[in-house]
Amino acid sequence: MTSGRTGPTRTTALLAVGMLTATSLSACGGKHAQAHGMAAHPSPTVTAGSPTPTPVPPTPTPTPTTARPTPTTKASPTTSAPVSATGLPPVLSKVPTSKKVVFITIDDGWEQDQDFVDFLGDNHIPITVFLLNDAGKKNYGYFRRLQQLGNPIEDHSMTHPLMTRLSYATQKWQICQTADIYAKQFGTRPTLFRAPYGAANLNTRKAAKACGMKAIFFWRETSEHGDIAYQTAGGLQPGDIILVHFEPHMTRDFRQLLRRIYKQGFQPAALHDYLPSADFS
Repeated sequence: MTSGRTGPTRTTALLAVGMLTATSLSACGGKHAQAHGMAAHPSPTVTAGSPTPTPVPPTPTPTPTTARPTPTTKASPTTSAPVSATGLPPVLSKVPTSKKVVFITIDDGWEQDQDFVDFLGDNHIPITVFLLNDAGKKNYGYFRRLQQLGNPIEDHSMTHPLMTRLSYATQKWQICQTADIYAKQFGTRPTLFRAPYGAANLNTRKAAKACGMKAIFFWRETSEHGDIAYQTAGGLQPGDIILVHFEPHMTRDFRQLLRRIYKQGFQPAALHDYLPSADFS
């Protein structure tokens, strides 16, 4: 960790369910959408009360590509409800804390910049990896190196589909099969899930629970080429989750992202250190 970081402490507050609207979730997976002729922002949604999905573009087949979306900056509100209201994994876009920390999460894994591993190790920067198995399987060893630095490898599905277009059984396969593979590859089974394209419905949450997921995590900000796109006005807020993708110039872009985080007086923190042990153990 860069100098000046103080050790994180666990919060005892219960996590809230962040039911995100379409505009706040449009960045994830845009590279896949562009590769298959889809709109870069497929208008995903989280549907809490019904398994019926919001109409979305056809499910793409993920392909490695460097095409990237332009993240949306349109603000969108969130609502919350107690986790115990349904017994299903909560859907979260931030973690309740008063500390000036944010959580950097990195998706997919198509690009594997070797210098990036050394940079994280030298500077002790914590991240959480939401690994897509189709991307990770070409070199699990790269992500094993990230894990050995203390960065957890979490679940981002097998093939990056739009989950809301799938049956419960298929969604369960996408999540559980990935978790089974990672348990063997990394020695630890994922407990957090990020739905591709930011699209989740009731069946997604049921499938996530069946696969042992404790929460579904989305985001409040996105970062591309080191820039930050804000979903709400006012810059970074304590506990915000930032979405990043593994990119060709990862180390350079990550340095730029860190400068923008530090300039606002925030520090990157380890996501798992701020999750209540009662709910996430």
